[in-house]
Amino acid sequence: MIRRAFSVAVYPRHEGRVLLIRHRRLGLWLPPGGEMLPDETPLEAAARELREETGLVGRFPVVSDVDGTPPGFIGYEEHPAGSKGIHLNFVFVADVDTDEVHPNDEFEEWRWVAHFDDVGGPPNVAQLGRIALAARPRG
Repeated sequence: MIRRAFSVAVYPRHEGRVLLIRHRRLGLWLPPGGEMLPDETPLEAAARELREETGLVGRFPVVSDVDGTPPGFIGYEEHPAGSKGIHLNFVFVADVDTDEVHPNDEFEEWRWVAHFDDVGGPPNVAQLGRIALAARPRG
């Protein structure tokens, strides 16, 4: 049986750019994120992972007109996560007030990007990054 784990990814957004981190173990450019804890909603996990990994506090804008959709939710994707099985990944955008990152031990390189031509991560990192940059708050 393949293990399945719920996870989140967060695209912190500041002044027309989003933050990507170079994940130490995987060697890939990815948004901050990780597995949800058993008692968390996806939105709670996104806020926690953003704060734990980067020191940033995000505001999650309402970007969907669909009733019941959590603020900041921009997509869902699944991906293999090595020995962790399959990650069922909820993806969010969060607006942050600063670009000052305080990294945890999962990464030591980061960059704020506005274009995804040569990001070097999985294709969905660029696809979702573009959606994060284009997402506008709903009235």
